[in-house]
Amino acid sequence: MKALFKGVAAAAVAFLALAVHAQAPSLKQVRVANGTTPDILSIPDVRAFEHFLEKESGIPGKATYVPGAVRAIQAIIADEAEVGIATLSPGLAAVAQGQDIAVFSLASGARPYLVPVTTTDIKKLKDLEGQNVGVISLVDSTYYLLVMMMRGEGADPTKVNWRVVGGGAGRANALVAGGIKAAMFQVGQALDLAKSGTHHVLPASNEALKNVIFKAFWAKRSFLKSHPEVANAIVRAHLLATREALDKDKFMAYAPAMLAPATAESISRAYDVILRMGPWEPNDALLNPQSGEHTINEMVRYKVLTAPVAFDKWATTAHVKAAVEKLGTAK
Repeated sequence: MKALFKGVAAAAVAFLALAVHAQAPSLKQVRVANGTTPDILSIPDVRAFEHFLEKESGIPGKATYVPGAVRAIQAIIADEAEVGIATLSPGLAAVAQGQDIAVFSLASGARPYLVPVTTTDIKKLKDLEGQNVGVISLVDSTYYLLVMMMRGEGADPTKVNWRVVGGGAGRANALVAGGIKAAMFQVGQALDLAKSGTHHVLPASNEALKNVIFKAFWAKRSFLKSHPEVANAIVRAHLLATREALDKDKFMAYAPAMLAPATAESISRAYDVILRMGPWEPNDALLNPQSGEHTINEMVRYKVLTAPVAFDKWATTAHVKAAVEKLGTAK
């Protein structure tokens, strides 16, 4: 009788699980709010949803650029998108406010991908001591990533005169006008600034940033629970797009059309710089509790966060594990 009861109970649980799964609303399209700048680095993100996802899931994806990471997080909270591509800080702020959202995959630029551009008289990060350096704000990645890089090379960021000058255009204008000696930029803009001959991309190690998670795919946990196979397919699609991008010949076959009017030559130069920085993660191996804890601790240290947030409160590795198991590990 006990065995019969267990069997009935197990069948009931299985039936309820199937019923819940069956009640999940069907998806006709996966909407993506991409809160990053349209550039060479983010191409695998777009290609994952608009080229690979339908092959992996039977459901097409549509990536739409939105003005910034905060807006991407707002879009998934408001059910305007299933997935938001954003840096960690706005997502973590939403989690702290009680929003049930989570990182379920890394994005292109999983590792930090900003580089310092300086006047040509600055030869190393230590030379920035005593100089004016431009940032978006003192809690932004343009600040804390450069601080981490400086500390990693033995320079003292407390000796820098930090100047809040705004976004990419503001930093570029301040640099060209001479109001600042340096600032962090995305690679494409950095290389454009260096063309003048009066500025250069400062050769600097990003060793201090190698275990920092910078950008990721966010979604509501309710979406991940109701559509786990779609979430798995999204991760597979992104891993496939990332692995494809790591082959320069394949990348250059489609990138110029996606980045017009940028020239193939400029894209090729930017690609070589980006590849050395390692922002594309072919196995999402960086998404783990150790890197997550390190990232959070660094964000608290530089006052981007006011308090630590446990890894399982803002991230899940289940979908990455399922995707890598199906695709195999890339070397």
